Amino acid sequence: MKKIEFIDQTIRDAQQSLWGYLMRTDHMTPIAEVMDRVGYRAIATVGSQAFTVQVRTLQEDPWERIRVLSQLVTKTPIRGSYVIFALSSFDLSTPRDIITLWIKRSVANGIKSFWICDYQTDMEKFIYFARIAKAEGAEVVPSLMYTSSPVHTNELWAKKTRMIASAKDCVDRIMIEDASGVITPEATRELAATVLANCDGLPVEFHSHCNPGLAPLCYLEAIKAGITTVHTAVAPLANGTSLPATETILRNAKKLGFTSDIDEDALAKVSAHFRKVAEEEGLPIGVPTEYDVFHFEHQVPGGMMTNLTRQLSEVGMLNRLDEILEEVVLVRKDFGYPVMATPYSQIVGAQAVENVISGERYKQFTDEAIKYILGYYGEPAGPVDQNVKDKAMSLPRTKEFVNWQPENYLKSVEELRKEIGPDLSDDELLLKLLIPGQPLKRTEQKKPARRPAGKPIAPVSVPAQFPSEFSVDVDGEVFNVKISPVWNGTGEAETTIQAESSPTKAKKAAREGSVLAGMAGLVLSFEVKVGDTVNAGDLVVMIEAMKMRRHLNCPHGGVVKEICAQIGEIVEPQDVLMVVA
Repeated sequence: MKKIEFIDQTIRDAQQSLWGYLMRTDHMTPIAEVMDRVGYRAIATVGSQAFTVQVRTLQEDPWERIRVLSQLVTKTPIRGSYVIFALSSFDLSTPRDIITLWIKRSVANGIKSFWICDYQTDMEKFIYFARIAKAEGAEVVPSLMYTSSPVHTNELWAKKTRMIASAKDCVDRIMIEDASGVITPEATRELAATVLANCDGLPVEFHSHCNPGLAPLCYLEAIKAGITTVHTAVAPLANGTSLPATETILRNAKKLGFTSDIDEDALAKVSAHFRKVAEEEGLPIGVPTEYDVFHFEHQVPGGMMTNLTRQLSEVGMLNRLDEILEEVVLVRKDFGYPVMATPYSQIVGAQAVENVISGERYKQFTDEAIKYILGYYGEPAGPVDQNVKDKAMSLPRTKEFVNWQPENYLKSVEELRKEIGPDLSDDELLLKLLIPGQPLKRTEQKKPARRPAGKPIAPVSVPAQFPSEFSVDVDGEVFNVKISPVWNGTGEAETTIQAESSPTKAKKAAREGSVLAGMAGLVLSFEVKVGDTVNAGDLVVMIEAMKMRRHLNCPHGGVVKEICAQIGEIVEPQDVLMVVA
């Protein structure tokens, strides 16, 4: 009887798909030791993409999470990730030594296994970093990223598998990953047979999402075809756009005659814990989805769909979601059917949004789309539409990227440390590079300073009109201040004043000539300065939105009177970035 192994994705891909990375460390720690007893082959945790959410939204130190988990999970390897081109964004400019440092610090903090999601278009670079990970003592598991298109044939999958297997000296396993959940049971049988026949004996894992509801059935077909390691999540965080439930796949695999080392009592405790977290925090519990033919056309992954709907809601365009998804179908075809997984799904999705928002297809291209067309992300699986390519090549912006090389790619860690912060630790330096702007940090709770009491404090009620919270503007920086009164019985009050750790910049009110952000994102650069004359349509600001660089063109001409935001600042759609009048 064959034994089935499970890679747990509960605190990684599942929470990304259903909870948008909002699972806190204190949601995990009470159950971590029990998770270690379940018998998983590995437990996946979030990588660089989620670090931004942990820092900015949860105000957590991502490295501390890994350290804490590794102290509690001692028997099961914790699986992290790295990207061979960048730390997180897709501008291809991360210095090589920084990616090396990311790998080394991940291992030092507790990561014992790496999942590499880059599509294998640069095997030389892939092997370079894989050997570093192996030298650090970590397992290396590259993904064969699945997609459905006219150009993705069994012959292509065989070629891709052999390409990975050719690096067998630094590769431990191969993971078939269907990020969009578009594989069918028939395609699973064919793909599993193809990969197993060309993997040169490397163990194969299977990972798919439940978007159209077929993944649980596909898992059984993969198991029957000979794949013995599958990726799942506990039931509360399974299904929907997440992965199949561990409980369901385990039960069905047993019915097929397979065995497993899973401790079902421990598994039940883990499941009950995260169900309780969902109920207490008001977070969604995954439910099976209905079959949707349209999903097989646009193939947008679950995590990306969450971000897309959120950003469209922020700009009041959620009603145009179907229109944008239809445009995704067209852009993907124009771009030669790239795999709808990182980074290609974001490149296609961001360009589709640009096409719809601007009201004209390919009126402008994102920088990443230009670099994709120029081949910097590797050779497309199919040919790029010639008309689209010609339009992109005629742009002045494209000319800037011809013969482009990653800036500072060979710059050393110490050189960067001197520029960014000589006193930063390795972990702090990586966070500073990963997350532009000033990262938020959870501040230590300090004992509040109190003035000496003149006499013993009497338990007198606080008057209802006594103010408890203030917003204090200091040179344009707004601090939320809470005042906690302690009455001494004489009508006087002792107060402790605590300001929230992260000031937010006062927002400028829109006035004549204002240039609004138009979309939530991160300010990357200003292309003009105060006093410059600009024309309508000129590029004035670069914003990172949906993980892509978005060009913001001035809607009118005039002189730049004021810059109202800062590089590295998170802005909302109605925020004023500058005044041009």
